[in-house]
Amino acid sequence: MKAFQFRLDQALRWRATQADLAKAKVAAAAGQLTGLQRQLESRQIQLSGDARDLTTRAAGLSLEAWPAYLKKTRREMTLIEKEMREAERKLGEQLRALVEANRKVRLLENLKQSERTHWNAELDRELDQFSGEAFLVRYNRESSRARSSGG
Repeated sequence: MKAFQFRLDQALRWRATQADLAKAKVAAAAGQLTGLQRQLESRQIQLSGDARDLTTRAAGLSLEAWPAYLKKTRREMTLIEKEMREAERKLGEQLRALVEANRKVRLLENLKQSERTHWNAELDRELDQFSGEAFLVRYNRESSRARSSGG
């Protein structure tokens, strides 16, 4: 019997490569989202610190500039939040693509395992048949010898 060969091995390798690429895209999308979250937290911390500084050492010029600074900072934070929502949407898309890529890989791996199980069963049957035939040949040879020497 010939050696086991999965006819869709190339497709399995291709699907595995697609799954690896999907993992990389998920990691990149998650990294982008994390970066945006850090930016937002940094702006919030900075705004909170600046507000504290303003209350402890309020000067006329800084009190005058505060509303414009607050408006600008809140606008930046709103923009970051919008970017975060878009990054979350992209991450969701990438996660769905990763799940689908993994499903396709598993499908081919299951098919390969099924074919290997079938191939092993065929090999076992062939080996059983061969060993049965070998036994009969040996038995017939020994029985011929016994008849020729005894008879």
